[in-house]
Amino acid sequence: MATRKGTTVYLPEDQARYIQENYKNQNIGIITAIEALMTIRKYSTNELKGIFTPAEWSFLALNGTITDGSFRCNAGALAYHCLDAYKLDGLDGLGEKWEIDIQELMDKIKDLTAAQVEALYFRVEQFWEDEERDLEEFAKY
Repeated sequence: MATRKGTTVYLPEDQARYIQENYKNQNIGIITAIEALMTIRKYSTNELKGIFTPAEWSFLALNGTITDGSFRCNAGALAYHCLDAYKLDGLDGLGEKWEIDIQELMDKIKDLTAAQVEALYFRVEQFWEDEERDLEEFAKY
């Protein structure tokens, strides 16, 4: 059995209600939900390998995509966010810089599952949280 660490968690009401309605007790529910998320992210992140070119990964990392809630798993929202970012001059012409075909990128994104979209966002967030981030390495996925 894995070593356990005690902690105090304050959940928003909707999350606490979800745990209460779907699990026998709060502790087991939280552990089970985190384990499920970890597994889904692991598999979904692996499924992203080879879908995007290095230029597309660079664009995805640098286009200012931040989201949460219902948009976090929405392929259409991500695709159109990329289109907006591509068209905005304020992003220093990222689409032109990385020489991406925005329609091709949008089509690839729209083909992703909800779990893959979430994994993509998480991967980009992990890139930005890494103090030693290397865009060239990140983009080779």
